[in-house]
Amino acid sequence: MLTPDQSQTEARILIVDDNPMNVELLTTILEDAGFQHVRGETRPQQAVQSWREDPRDLMLLDIRMPGMDGHQVMETLNAELQDGDWLPVIVLTAQIDPDTRQQALAGGALDFITKPFDASEVVQRINNLLRVRALHNATHNEVQDLSQSLETQSLTLQRKDRDLEYLAHHDLATDLPNRAALLETLEQWLQDPRIPVIDLVMLRLGGHEPLERLEGHAAADLMLRETGQRLQGCLETLAGDTALCGLWGGSTFLLLAASEHGLPDDTLQAMLESSTRTLRIGQYEVRPEIVAGHARTTEAGHDTGELIRRLMLTLSRADRRQLPWLTYVPELEQAARRRHRLEHDLADAHNGDGLSLLYQPKIDLAMDSVVSFEALMRWEHPELGPVSPGEFIPVAETTGAIVNLGEWALHEALAATARWRAATGECYPVAVNVSARQFEALTARGHTLTQAVRTALEHTGTPPGCLEVEITETAIMHNLEDALDELHALRDLGVSIAIDDFGTGYSSLAYLRRLPVSTVKVDRALVDGIASDPGMRGLFEAILAVSRGFGLQTVAEGIETAEDAALLHELGCPVGQGFLYHRPLPEAEACALITPASSHRARPSEERSERNARGS
Repeated sequence: MLTPDQSQTEARILIVDDNPMNVELLTTILEDAGFQHVRGETRPQQAVQSWREDPRDLMLLDIRMPGMDGHQVMETLNAELQDGDWLPVIVLTAQIDPDTRQQALAGGALDFITKPFDASEVVQRINNLLRVRALHNATHNEVQDLSQSLETQSLTLQRKDRDLEYLAHHDLATDLPNRAALLETLEQWLQDPRIPVIDLVMLRLGGHEPLERLEGHAAADLMLRETGQRLQGCLETLAGDTALCGLWGGSTFLLLAASEHGLPDDTLQAMLESSTRTLRIGQYEVRPEIVAGHARTTEAGHDTGELIRRLMLTLSRADRRQLPWLTYVPELEQAARRRHRLEHDLADAHNGDGLSLLYQPKIDLAMDSVVSFEALMRWEHPELGPVSPGEFIPVAETTGAIVNLGEWALHEALAATARWRAATGECYPVAVNVSARQFEALTARGHTLTQAVRTALEHTGTPPGCLEVEITETAIMHNLEDALDELHALRDLGVSIAIDDFGTGYSSLAYLRRLPVSTVKVDRALVDGIASDPGMRGLFEAILAVSRGFGLQTVAEGIETAEDAALLHELGCPVGQGFLYHRPLPEAEACALITPASSHRARPSEERSERNARGS
C-alpha cells in the first residue's frame, strides 16, 4: 500500500478497459511519467477477481464495457470493502452527460478522465488521487493497529476527519481553496446583508506548457502553485481580509473580494500585473500569460449560477494579446447570443437564405473604363436585417461554414458571368475572395480549391479566363508549400490569381517571385490619403516598381477621392477600385456597365461627385 513517504511512481495501478488500444496508450503514458507497476486488463470479470486477490493503489476503470460494465465493477468491489476503506477509482469515459457522471459518482468514482486522453491531464489527475490515497493508507493503518490505545485511536480518527475535511475543500497541487470551497464562500457572501458588493475575477494561466514539456507536470504544478500564492498575497494586500483566491479547475483561478463599493480599477490592474511577473522555476525563468474576466454583483446579478456563467462568458471573450482583462457588461451577453444565432443560421444560409453577391467594378485609371469586377458577399438575415461581412465572415471561418459559403459564392459569381456573356457577348473577369480559414478547411476535408473551381467552371460553362481568385498573403504563408501547389494547379487551369491586401502582411520579395500570380492588390490602408502623404507615396511607388519588375498588374483598392485617383494615375498605377467610381452593385447594374452601348466607360467624374454628394 502506498504511503506518504513513498514516491507516487511506486503506486500499483490497474487499468480496466475492454479496448486493448486504450490500455496500451494509458500504460505508455504512465510508464513515460515514471510509474513502475502498471497492469492492464481487458476483461472486467477477470479484473474484479484480480483486485480481490491483490488490491492496488488505484483503478482506472472504463464505464462502457460488454458483459460487466464499470458501474457493476464498482458495485461488486464496494460491497466487499472493509469498514473505513474506499475504492480508489478514476473513471475512463467518453460520455460527458450528467446522468453518466452522476451514476459513476454515486457508485464511488472520485474523478474522471475523458477520452481521448490528454497525457498531462491523465498524469495530474492520477497524482492528485494518489496523494489522497497515500494519506488514507497511512491513517487507516494507524487506526487498524490494535496496539494503539482507545484514546490514541480516537485522536487518530479526529485527525483523519480533519484531513478529509481539508482535502474536500482544497486543491492538492496549489494548497488553495478548490471549486467547492469557492462556491460555498460565494453563496455565504451573497446571503450576507453586510456585504453590498462582490467582485469576481477569473484568471486563466498560460505559458506553463513549454515548462511542462521541458521539466514535466511537477514543474507545471509548481508554477501553478507559485502563481496562486502570488495572487493570494496580492489580493490580501489590496483587498483585505474579505477576499479569497482559489483554484477553479485546471489552470484557472477564481478570486472573490467583498467590499462596500467594489474594487477600484487600479487594484484589479495591480493584480493582473502581479500575476504576470517573471517566475523562476528550477533552472528556467517563466513569464505567466494571463487572460482574465471580471464581474461585479451590481452589474452581473446575485444568483450564483448566473454570476459564474457571465464571468466565464467574459473570460472567453478576453484576448491574451489585445485585451487580456475584460469586465462584464450586458452587451457581452447580447453579443454572445447574437453570435450563437449567426453560427446556427449560417449553416443553412448558403442554400439561398438571404445571401447575395454584389459586384464592385475595377477601373482602368488611364481610360476611365471598367475592366473587371470583384464579387462581394452580403447577408440579409430574415430577422436581424443586414449583417456586415466583417461580422459574419469571421463567424463562418470559426465554424467551418466558410467552405460552403465560399463554394456558393464561386458558383454564383461564375453564373452571373455566364449571364453577362449571354447578354453582352463580353467576358469580363470576376474576382472571388478565398480566405485563409477557407483554404485550411478545404484541405482538412481532403478537398482542394482547384477541385472546387473546376466544378464551378464546368457547372456554369464559364471559361477559366473569366475568373480571378483573390487570396491573401496570410492564407498563402500559413502553409507555403501546399499553397504553391494549389496556386500552380489553378494557373494551369487557366485561372488568374491575385494577392489581396498586399502591404499589410508578409510582403516578402523572396516569396512573391515564387508565386504564380498575375495581380497585386495594394491594400486600402496604403492608398487612402496618398495624395497628402509623401511617405505613403514613396511606399506605393516601391510596390509599383516591384510589381512591374515581376511582370504583375497592380490594383489600388479603396480609392475615395479624386486627388488620390489623380496621383495614382500619375504614378502609373494601371487599375483601381473604390467608392469614387462605384460602390458594389447588384448583378443587373454591373451588367449594364459592360454592355456595348456603355462603351465600358465608368461614370464621368462629375456624375461620381454628384453621386458621392448624395451619399449613394
